[in-house]
Order: sequence, then structure tokens, then C-alpha cells
Amino acid sequence: MDTRRAATIGLILAAGVALAGCTGEPVASPTGSPSPSTPAPTPTQNAADADEALLPMPVDEIRDWAETAVPNTGDNGPSPILSGWLSENTSAHHVTDLTTQAAGAYQAQLACRGDGILTLTAGELDAEPSAEPIVCANETIAFDITTAATGMQIVMDLDGDPTIYALSLKQIS
Repeated sequence: MDTRRAATIGLILAAGVALAGCTGEPVASPTGSPSPSTPAPTPTQNAADADEALLPMPVDEIRDWAETAVPNTGDNGPSPILSGWLSENTSAHHVTDLTTQAAGAYQAQLACRGDGILTLTAGELDAEPSAEPIVCANETIAFDITTAATGMQIVMDLDGDPTIYALSLKQIS
């Protein structure tokens, strides 16, 4: 076998080995790919980020908005304010147990902004709600809550698009 023929056979064999794992699909450039220390976003994280983008204001501004949407000062000083946001991809069902809330009658204010509908129920801990559900659709609503024992449970459910909320309680008796 001459040298020229041996070189040609060597090139053919090398090309065959190089193409053995080839699928014919284009190979993505490594430019722009995530580094090993940066995990790729999960589908849930992407959905939560998309939900956050639908809110009527940035998340870090919700607390300031809540302070003006449902003022919390009264004769006995500040009352608690709950605020945040709900979405199908983060939490469409939220339960808050106020275990040390004194028994009594309260004036509550619920403000919600966004394209979803919030339904709120409230009452004593581990008991049925003390009043009919409150439905909030991009508005502010005042209502009463009465408890006979220490502690209060507040349950919020979202139907629809991401929505922000603020809730204040003022004891009236």
C-alpha cells in the first residue's frame, strides 16, 4: 500500500469516528448558556415570575400601598395589617392564624387590586367562619368580624389573575 492511499484511508476512518455520534441537528453555541453555578429556572419559578409581572404594582411596593389602602390607626393605636399577593402559581389559598388576637368585635377593611377575585372568610380558630364570605374584586370593603374566644383565622382564596391585598382589623368592642 502506498503512502498516499494509507493517508486517504486514515482520513476516512477519522471522519467516520468523528461522525459516529452526529444526529444531523445543529449544535448550539456555548455562548449564553447558563454557567454550572447558575441553575436554570424551573417551570414553577417562571410561572411565578410571569404572575408577578401581572400585578398592578411591584411586590416591594405592596406594603406601602397597604398602609394607605386600609389605614390602621385608631383610638388604641395601630392595628394589624396583612398584605401581600396571591396567584394560581404561588398560592391561591392563604390561611392566617392570629393565635393571640383578643376575642371581640372588629371592624375589618379589605382592599384588593388586580384582575382576580378574592374571597375572604374569617372567624375563630378551628371553627366555621363567623360571617358570610367577603368577595373583593378590585375594590375596598369594610365589614365586621366577631369572635368569642382568643384567636382568629382568616382565609383568602383567589379566583383568576394575580391580585394584591391588604387587610386591617380594628377592635370595636
